[in-house]
Amino acid sequence: MPKAKSILAIAAGWLAISTAPLWKYLSHPKAIAAAAFGVLGIATGMLIVDRLNRRGWQPGYGWLAALYLLLAVAILILYPLSLRHTFNAGSDREDAIRVSLNAIQHHQFPYSARTYLNNPPTPLPGALLLATPFHALGHIVWQNLFWTALFFLLSLRIFRHRATALFFLTLFFLCTPVVINDLVTGGDYIINFLYITIAVVLFVSALQRRLPVAMLAAAFLGIAISSRAIYPLVLIPLLALTLQRSSRGRTAALFTVVTATAAAVTLPVFTPHPLTRLLHQLMLTSSNVVTLPHSLHLVIILPLLALLILGSAFFLQMNLQCLSLLFALATVIILAPPAIAQALLGNTTAVSYLAVPVMAMSLCVLARYEIADKSAQPAHA
Repeated sequence: MPKAKSILAIAAGWLAISTAPLWKYLSHPKAIAAAAFGVLGIATGMLIVDRLNRRGWQPGYGWLAALYLLLAVAILILYPLSLRHTFNAGSDREDAIRVSLNAIQHHQFPYSARTYLNNPPTPLPGALLLATPFHALGHIVWQNLFWTALFFLLSLRIFRHRATALFFLTLFFLCTPVVINDLVTGGDYIINFLYITIAVVLFVSALQRRLPVAMLAAAFLGIAISSRAIYPLVLIPLLALTLQRSSRGRTAALFTVVTATAAAVTLPVFTPHPLTRLLHQLMLTSSNVVTLPHSLHLVIILPLLALLILGSAFFLQMNLQCLSLLFALATVIILAPPAIAQALLGNTTAVSYLAVPVMAMSLCVLARYEIADKSAQPAHA
């Protein structure tokens, strides 16, 4: 991918999810200046990364550690302030998990609870299960520190060079308002994306390993995709990739484990009418879409377009980069129209939903942006 197009893609994605919060909290001249500075910083940073990668000089691991410590300190300082709603009403994403888990502890249906903003919980049972150990520790926000730490380590495998990994992590975990806000308020939306990425990379890495190891990775993936309604979409390009790298029998066994684990985690929560209740919860999660004109039938059209894009994976030579790009395109088709519509109606926080496709797209673009070193083995094929 030509450098100019890569820079443009990353800058456009960052602007798409950063302009609204900048416009909300800064005066218009300051917001314009901040956006321009951000675009200039992205272009400069990517050119520096390119030069470092070409010359073979890479930042030490201490830079990654320092960035993580800075993020951890920000969470530890700002999270208590978010609980007091010092700056605004805040986000109720963490509260959605808390009230759901409290309801389960009292043998109640978790999705009948309400957050402090009177919203119904939207995280699916996989997200609740993965948050349970941290809820037991007293604060669900601890999962944000845990999964970001694992993702920081995984970035060294996703990217060929540490300079590229450091740029991606700095851009999104230090310079992207919607990501920072979600993390410091205890939200799980970005965290869902992080552990889905971890699960997919572990699954692909385990394809050539012993079957028990691969099945463990498949089970973790099954739990992870049960976190939010959009993540089962990743299974379509992942199936295409697995068929290209493994036998049909092994592929069938692994995807049986994935789907069986997802079902085992999800369906019991919705008893005694699991399918009806699950469908209702999925429609509730997708309620942003139906706020658009019903005559457009977007509830049907958008998912069908997404499935069409994901289905193209079976006609492509698949790798993790291609999988990430297809997932980004599919999710932006589903999430962008309602997010834009709500933003135009005044709900500027809706653009935060686009952080997932933007980060997925950026993983692909930056991985392709790296200079291929013939003497080095790539992080992944």
